[in-house]
Amino acid sequence: MKQPLLSIVIATCNSAAVLQSCLESLAEQRFRDFEVIIQDGASTDETVALAAGFASSLPRLKVESAADRGVYDAWNKALPRLRGAWTLFLGSDDRLDGPDVLERCATVLAGLSGQVLYGCGDVLYVYPDGSTVAYPGRAEGALGRMGEHIPFCHSSLWHRTTLFAEHQFAPEFRIAADYDFICRTWPHDGVGNTLGITVTRMGVGGLSSHPRHRLCTLWEIARIAHRHGYPVFTARRMVPLLKALLLWGVCACTGKRGPALLDRLRMLRGLPPCWTTQAPTTTRSNG
Repeated sequence: MKQPLLSIVIATCNSAAVLQSCLESLAEQRFRDFEVIIQDGASTDETVALAAGFASSLPRLKVESAADRGVYDAWNKALPRLRGAWTLFLGSDDRLDGPDVLERCATVLAGLSGQVLYGCGDVLYVYPDGSTVAYPGRAEGALGRMGEHIPFCHSSLWHRTTLFAEHQFAPEFRIAADYDFICRTWPHDGVGNTLGITVTRMGVGGLSSHPRHRLCTLWEIARIAHRHGYPVFTARRMVPLLKALLLWGVCACTGKRGPALLDRLRMLRGLPPCWTTQAPTTTRSNG
């Protein structure tokens, strides 16, 4: 079997409740020149069996299960098995936006020059009430935004697979190693291309954005920014940190009622709820 153009990597751990939707969105793709690599973290539920059940609809599906140190360690374990020219990392609860996504991405990616290392797609953030917010992946000016945060949603960012010959994800970072990876491998904006394609539908309210964990997320991002020479103590960084500290304090004082209370405050401001129906789980997602 010839090498595929695209590789899709999914890290799982006890993800049976959400993985089927993700794999169904891959199985329905009209473009078929892709492989799917599932790196499972020794799940104790039906994750591996569920994944194996897609072997007929995803002929290039590879499933491996072994203990790991987290999602980025799982991604690193998958890297030696990549055969595609371009790689996308999906969370186990993500979905591709439609059956033509890979076809449209492949058309653009196949025509890019060798100096382009990233294809930047758009993402739709999906709230628990079903509402969505689009987040565009723009390559232009990304380097200037890098000091504040990762300028893209990682689950809609295509990586040229040759990057992984010299680089891996740093597993000492449990939440934002994707940000660290981009900082290390994006020397100038010429390495990115804006696809203008909505790639992924990603649920809002995952582990890294949950109010109990948001402070840890932002602190890890600040540590990575400092590692790469970006200023840490700026107003644009400190304001979200202080907000995250406040959210953490509310959750610490109110216990399990905290997320629901915060969601009610969001709705009073005309914003959709984030966390009430999506409590943190062990589901593998970098969102």
